[in-house]
Amino acid sequence: MTRLAAPRVQRGATRLLQAAIAAMLAVGVATANLAVVVNAALSLAATFLPAAVARDLRTNPPAWLTLFVAFALFLHTLGMLGLYGDVWWYDHLTHTLSATLVAGVGYVAVRALADHDDRVVLPPEFTVVLVLLATLALGVVWELLEFAARGAAALVGAEPVLVQYGLDDTLADLLFDAVGATVAAALGPGSVGGLVDAVRARLDERGGDGDRGPGLDALVRRDPANARRSWLVLAGLVAAGAASLSTGALLPAVAAGGVLALALVPAVAVRDRRAMLPWRLLALAALPAAATALARPWLASAPVAYLAVAAVALVVAVELHAFTPVEMTPGLAVAFVVATTLSAAAVWALVRWALDLWLDTGLLLAPGVPEAAVETALMWEFVAAAVAGVAAGVAFERWLRRTA
Repeated sequence: MTRLAAPRVQRGATRLLQAAIAAMLAVGVATANLAVVVNAALSLAATFLPAAVARDLRTNPPAWLTLFVAFALFLHTLGMLGLYGDVWWYDHLTHTLSATLVAGVGYVAVRALADHDDRVVLPPEFTVVLVLLATLALGVVWELLEFAARGAAALVGAEPVLVQYGLDDTLADLLFDAVGATVAAALGPGSVGGLVDAVRARLDERGGDGDRGPGLDALVRRDPANARRSWLVLAGLVAAGAASLSTGALLPAVAAGGVLALALVPAVAVRDRRAMLPWRLLALAALPAAATALARPWLASAPVAYLAVAAVALVVAVELHAFTPVEMTPGLAVAFVVATTLSAAAVWALVRWALDLWLDTGLLLAPGVPEAAVETALMWEFVAAAVAGVAAGVAFERWLRRTA
């Protein structure tokens, strides 16, 4: 009886939380608070998603999962009544819970895909990396949604339905997104195995593995003409790195060294100097590293830098596929590129923030610049990362299909 009572209690608690969200929706309507109305309505609808998805998967949703979803959405809706602005840690709590939930969903999706598609092999360690990248990427997307909501509200003269509470809050949100993803990665394998099996079974029912075109390893070429151009790119990287070091520009020098090391992996792995990645891909990855040497600051601008990050992410995806137990389809590699580009923006922002707080470097918090201006500039940097990641992902997919 005790073992059967726990799910009933959990389902009852879920219903109470749904009723509480509905009550907050009524409060929002009564007070004409658009932010509360929108967030409460969406949250209430989202509490029914686990049951709807479970019906499609022909399985019963775990009672603890529906309760967790309802609890996270209840806390978010409650925060819109004033706790987000009044309690400094409240937003961090809700971001951690939300990130844990998002990461859990990501873990189920990734594991189910790997079990369904025999072209995909994802060791447990790499699955954790994928989940962390996806969660951080979605964290950046959420911050951009808040930024867009603020801009739209300013245009129409209304209160925003999503609120940003300052630069420190935005960066702390990203940090706690990573914490939530780590928690989900640690708990996921032992708590959602049944859901993974259900999603995999549904994928099996709905069709095959999709397009079985050329794989990523076809991009590691032994074409002499491509090899010559690739080695010229690497020679330019060495020169750019040396020039950056001579002027004390450590960041471009480190970037040049990193791209150089990645570019040499195929030749070293197969012991053939002709084994190189496409030279255009390497050249794109190398652009920011050449900014100092060529005296072209625009090469280090955010749009170009994040296009280069996307290129580096594709290089990493190809080399993981070709030289490690990891196996990815071109579509999964493109998703990896987009997630990595957005995650890189988040990590780079957090690194600069930490260095500024501890060492007063001024990398992000420039002296004399208002915090609001820094936050706006960071949001536009995230926009550049998002545009670069998506554009590069689309372009890479077409290029992979054409050249692989």
